[in-house]
Amino acid sequence: MIISYNEAGRLLEGKKEISLDLGITYSKVEKEGDSFIFEDGQRLTEKDLKKIVKKDTMCFFIENSSIVPISSFSEKTNKFYKLVPTGSWPTIELSGIRMHVTKSMTPKEDTEKKISFVQPCTGKVLDTCTGLGYTAIMASKTADEVYTYEIDKHVVEIEKVNPYSKGLFNKEKIVRHEGDIFLEIKQLKTEFFDFEIHDPPRVALSTLLYSQEFYNQLFRVLKKGGKLYHYTGDPGSKRGLDVRDGIIKRLQTSGFKQIARVFNGITCMK
Repeated sequence: MIISYNEAGRLLEGKKEISLDLGITYSKVEKEGDSFIFEDGQRLTEKDLKKIVKKDTMCFFIENSSIVPISSFSEKTNKFYKLVPTGSWPTIELSGIRMHVTKSMTPKEDTEKKISFVQPCTGKVLDTCTGLGYTAIMASKTADEVYTYEIDKHVVEIEKVNPYSKGLFNKEKIVRHEGDIFLEIKQLKTEFFDFEIHDPPRVALSTLLYSQEFYNQLFRVLKKGGKLYHYTGDPGSKRGLDVRDGIIKRLQTSGFKQIARVFNGITCMK
């Protein structure tokens, strides 16, 4: 069972039915003194719920009548990972950087926007960076196959417990890979994909995925007439920096054409 500040607040307000899977289903909760009793017999106190309300950027497991943060820390990468509630689909945060737009829209709307740039999104689709898997899951609704890659084992562990990531593990159209796309793309056949969605972390976290070498590979494995959407965000804009300018030049060098600036990214064709 998963609980966030939203559902904890509802219980404190006297509501008797809440969601314990971030809005997918609802269940009843009984109150006895200052304890809240869930359908499986576990209990949380008002003190527990108040702690959750204060931690409004984190989701929690309910385990053995205690709250456990859905988070982890990697000594290898020195990154802190957590599942963040949004009121819609949750997002994942890596050391303070969220992997979806959450201020102006929900993660679901953010994913829909990205997919819209590679319509009709049929045939074979490459999703370079899985994250929570929303892009792969949504693309699989129309694609024949979606190949998706995730290098970070901490992210994979959060995928496994996020209720909205289940499609990654039960949809036959999705081909999951736990590995480094920078290396694994070199093993893929030339002109293998009809569409590509390249949604990497920021440049500082994944420099190689913005390199000329990687863009050359994206061009090679894309079919003639195929389309790429490259999410870039808009870092540095407040300081007058244009990250997309350098990316566009490298994409042109790789051979991409019809390059256009779009919502938080770039589209181009082979």
